[in-house]
Amino acid sequence: RLFVVEEFDAPPVILFSDDLESGAPGWTTLVNDNIETTQWELGTPAGTTGPINGAEGSANAWCTNLGDYGADSDISLRSPSIDMTGIASAELSFEAWRDADTFGDTAVVRFLRATDFTQLGVDTEIDMSAIDSSFTTISMDIPTAAIGESVIIEWNFVSDSSGDEFSGLTIDDILVTD
Repeated sequence: RLFVVEEFDAPPVILFSDDLESGAPGWTTLVNDNIETTQWELGTPAGTTGPINGAEGSANAWCTNLGDYGADSDISLRSPSIDMTGIASAELSFEAWRDADTFGDTAVVRFLRATDFTQLGVDTEIDMSAIDSSFTTISMDIPTAAIGESVIIEWNFVSDSSGDEFSGLTIDDILVTD
């Protein structure tokens, strides 16, 4: 008789997963500018350009307006609290569709302590110089400072003063694994 013994890595532990199809419980949005022409909206994207649905044809995604975003906007989207105690490292991944003016609009991801919103680690930039033709998976390591904490993930989008007809940033299928 012949036996083969193989060792495999354990599958990742899912710490947080949201495909956004059941609404937005626990999510919060902030408008950080005085103009208030743009906000994070959950629903079916409908900008002049960009996606016409969520990732993989789903009905919902978070969008910088469901239509086109406005000039001089500064908006934040915050996830529900995610418990990262008892893990050694973690990764964030999400589906994104970037559709902005490619030179003046920016987006970052931040990790905040859930109890007091203190930023843990540095901003992680989302490359907004790309114009996507489909959803793209963006992955990043979660900063060491966030490990062992209950955290909130914050996406922040800032547009310049040019009046553009773009859909901005659309995100869907958010996943945090160890």
